Amino acid sequence: MWRRAFVLAGGIFVGLAPTHAAQPPPAPSSGVETVIVTASERGPAVWHATKDGADVAILGIVEPLPDNFVWNTKPLAATLGTVHRVLLPPEIRMGVFSGVWFYLTKSDLLHPPANKTLRDILDPGVANDLTRICDFLREREDRYSDNSPILAAMRLGSDFRHVDYLTTHEPEDTIAALARARHVAVHRIATYDLVSSAEDLLKLPPSITGECIEAEISDIDYQSRHVAAAANAWAIGDTAGMRANWAPSNYYNCLVQLSPQATSIDARYVDDTVAAIDGALSDGGHTLVVVNIGMLLRKDGVLARLRAAGVSVAGP
Repeated sequence: MWRRAFVLAGGIFVGLAPTHAAQPPPAPSSGVETVIVTASERGPAVWHATKDGADVAILGIVEPLPDNFVWNTKPLAATLGTVHRVLLPPEIRMGVFSGVWFYLTKSDLLHPPANKTLRDILDPGVANDLTRICDFLREREDRYSDNSPILAAMRLGSDFRHVDYLTTHEPEDTIAALARARHVAVHRIATYDLVSSAEDLLKLPPSITGECIEAEISDIDYQSRHVAAAANAWAIGDTAGMRANWAPSNYYNCLVQLSPQATSIDARYVDDTVAAIDGALSDGGHTLVVVNIGMLLRKDGVLARLRAAGVSVAGP
């Protein structure tokens, strides 16, 4: 029971970890292509923040990546030879006790009202789009019938990544493993508990939360065409290629727009990352900071905030 609480309630906010995403293009094709990726001699893009002689390396990442994606880690290994620690992006998760509490007291929020299915509570247009994307994923629509709209949207994204052989654990796992193999300390910038945000969102009416199903469907449409190109561009530090094949997640933006708590987490992600880089500069640098490319490059993102604070940023 407790494991189910974490998987269901915790999974709602997978979208709050900003990922490769979507602007709604035409519908995807009926099949999923297998993409073969070959490592290049070039490596992912690295920016450098400098202040008072101190230097912090900033590695931008895109997620998800294709399973078993091959990329050249030698440039990263060289960077790891010059740093004392690696800081990974903030993580959003549900604590053990808060997860159990949520399941015991709020689990009804994960389902439609009694004697209703998901389709019953959705606007007709959203319900029709749900049918289309289920056909694309080759999933039975009744798989989501007992889910609230927010939970159904999360599960659609998870099912798509499974069907399209994508992972959200990379490249962070590889970066951390390479660092630890070189005895470089690895830490998270921050961890946020999602319980208050989950309850906040799940209490909204389906006429509103159904928008997040539409948002996730548009993400799936886009990623089914662009995720491999974005990954290949990332792997060789091609920022133009990344910009051409990456966009902010509509599902993520839906959660942020609907929930004040989610908005707060979004702001804290940038605040805490900027503070971590500034702290590393004050300590003399020698740190590699890993930042999601969306949070790094957006208008009010990490690089913009660093420059506004008088930090010099060069690269990639």
